[in-house]
Amino acid sequence: MKIAVQCDFDGTVTEEDVSFLLLDTFVGRKWKEMLQEYMAGKIPVGTFNRKVFAMVKADRQTMLDVIFSSDRVKIRPGFRELLEYCNQKDYKFVIVSNGLIFYIEAMLKNLGVDGIEMFAAQNQFSPDGMKVRYIGPDGSEMEAGFKEAYTGLLQKKGYSVVYVGNGVSDIYPSRQAIKVFATGDLLEKCREENLAYTPFNDFYDVTKGLESLSSG
Repeated sequence: MKIAVQCDFDGTVTEEDVSFLLLDTFVGRKWKEMLQEYMAGKIPVGTFNRKVFAMVKADRQTMLDVIFSSDRVKIRPGFRELLEYCNQKDYKFVIVSNGLIFYIEAMLKNLGVDGIEMFAAQNQFSPDGMKVRYIGPDGSEMEAGFKEAYTGLLQKKGYSVVYVGNGVSDIYPSRQAIKVFATGDLLEKCREENLAYTPFNDFYDVTKGLESLSSG
């Protein structure tokens, strides 16, 4: 069986959402009203991020400086060990995130991690505000369904998908996975839907759960 581990980034690889730190820093309180609309399902993630990041006028380096100097930005323990385990088992590890590609790439590089396939929001920096968009597997722009679209792509390539996530948007790809590792809001969503899941606090828990998967 070909296994792909599809992993969210913000709030999963990181303990807190990095994009929220940026919005708190460069937008202030205004973005949280739109967050409530998104959380209530009134607007899709593409619309949410396009509107809130349009209010961010800072350049790439200024934002990275905030990220790397903040005590709110922490990598969840056991991440590197999980990557090593997936490499040993020949499991494909993929990050699919509603976050922004520029800081995901920069943070992984800062960790000394390379070679990870990743899909996230594309971004352009401008003094008039950031431009953010999601590009699906077929090359077209998406407003919603980004994460599960890449789950479907992995399945088309013959992979059975193990999902790791923390947020409300992670329930959609989780429905397609053979095994789900959940924390935070995703854990609650799985409970609501009676979807089987394994709770995790760190990536050591995920690695341990994958070991039981392979032995089973």
